[in-house]
This record gives sequence, structure tokens and C-alpha cells, in this order.
Amino acid sequence: MKQVTVGSIAKLLSAFRPTALVEDVDRLVASLASNSDSVVEVTFPPAKEVLDIYRYRYDSLDEDRESRVGWETFFAVLEDSDGRVGLLSVRAGELGAIVLVNESMELVLAALIRRSA
Repeated sequence: MKQVTVGSIAKLLSAFRPTALVEDVDRLVASLASNSDSVVEVTFPPAKEVLDIYRYRYDSLDEDRESRVGWETFFAVLEDSDGRVGLLSVRAGELGAIVLVNESMELVLAALIRRSA
């Protein structure tokens, strides 16, 4: 487990430009600016375990499935990964995200963005 600042995650998210999520990511990054010195924990579970957990949540919890965007990319990244992924959660105002990063924490691989609290 590692601890990182919200500001460093916002910087990584600002480089994350999936077409379907650009507006949501931009709003999240702008919202995170007010908490940039806050610290979040990043865990590094096996990608297949994360896939199992989030596949279950997607299949079982309508609220989770409907309130978040980015599922397709999130699942694709986890399905293609044989190793570990960095997993963290950030929240700012009504926006929040579950973020996957590579093990060196240099790149956002995918994000599930919650549009409203």
C-alpha cells in the first residue's frame, strides 16, 4: 500500500483522455484541486481479484452500475492484465472515482466515475 496526494492523482487523471469520459474527468480534476494536499491510499491487488469484485458489483447492484461511467474500459483493462493494478478512490463534491493505475503509478489505466453523490 502507498499513500499519494490527491494533487498527484489529479495530474495523472488530467492526462487520461478517454473520449466518452473527457467531460467527467475534467470536472473531477477541477473539483480535486481544492483538496490537492489530501492523501489517499493506493492498494495493489491482483487485477483478476479486482475484476471479480467489480463484475459482481456491476451485475448485482443497479445503483452502482447506473451511477458510474467507464465500466467498459475498466473491465477491459482488468481482463487484459495478468499482474497487479493500483486501485484508489477519490472524491470531490458530488463527483468521485475509482481509479486504476499502473504499478509504477505513472499512468491512469481506467476510471469509474460517479456523476453524483
